[in-house]
Amino acid sequence: MLGEGPLWREAERRLYWLDLRAPSIFRFDPASGRNETLKASLPTGLGGMVFDRQGRWIVVDDSGLHRLDPKTGQRTDIINPEAGRPENSFNDAKVDRRGRLWTGSCNQDWVTPTGSFYMLDQAGTLSVIDRKIGCANGPAFSPDGRRAYWTDSPAREIYCYDIDPASGAVGPRQSFHKFGAVAEQPDGMTVDADGHLWVSLWDGWCVAQIRPDGKLERRVKVPVPQPSAVGFGGEGMKQLFITTASLGLTDEQLRASPLSGHLLVADVGQRGIAEPDYGG
Repeated sequence: MLGEGPLWREAERRLYWLDLRAPSIFRFDPASGRNETLKASLPTGLGGMVFDRQGRWIVVDDSGLHRLDPKTGQRTDIINPEAGRPENSFNDAKVDRRGRLWTGSCNQDWVTPTGSFYMLDQAGTLSVIDRKIGCANGPAFSPDGRRAYWTDSPAREIYCYDIDPASGAVGPRQSFHKFGAVAEQPDGMTVDADGHLWVSLWDGWCVAQIRPDGKLERRVKVPVPQPSAVGFGGEGMKQLFITTASLGLTDEQLRASPLSGHLLVADVGQRGIAEPDYGG
């Protein structure tokens, strides 16, 4: 229904990815084409997943941040800073180059600006980075770890912060790229080894490559209207995996885009960077 979170694990030569609305964790083997559904105790509303350095899963969902044991699927609570905000749920999660976990929240209507953006450091201390967000999406980090990107999807704008990699100190919010008054909304993101930002454009039928100076470099068309997230992986980190969604599409739209809800892969002529594990 709502594919998300493509995350390549080089040691396994597998891609992990999610369905947020029919909550599932998948593991895809490009060599065999096999896609497994993994055992896990999941809530009704999944938001994102990363790994920690012990190989455990950390998921964000409608009740906060949790660890999952990949052998048993059992869940252990970490923290829920929005326990008093039942209208909100967590959405998307990534780890920066020094092992800090970043995640955001959004109103469950995906529009009302009640969301916040958080950072969980290696010691387990949670900091609020930003507030009054419609739907925090797609954290991504420059190759040198000195810049964090995120998008407020309803605002159709990508923002960035300067980061001190050693201390984790975060500078003020800056506008990085503003999309026009069109239907497409920036969603999940990643960076390539040259520092370009790759952005899935929901309702845009494409993913976009944006230069480090914020200028649009190109669009790569995809055969579905709702690409939801992107992540590099495969041999040499040269494949761009693209999750997509069938959520909300009419029967007519699904006939026009039968690959909606599928996991796609593209050769975009760039190499990605391995995503770090959470250091806590």
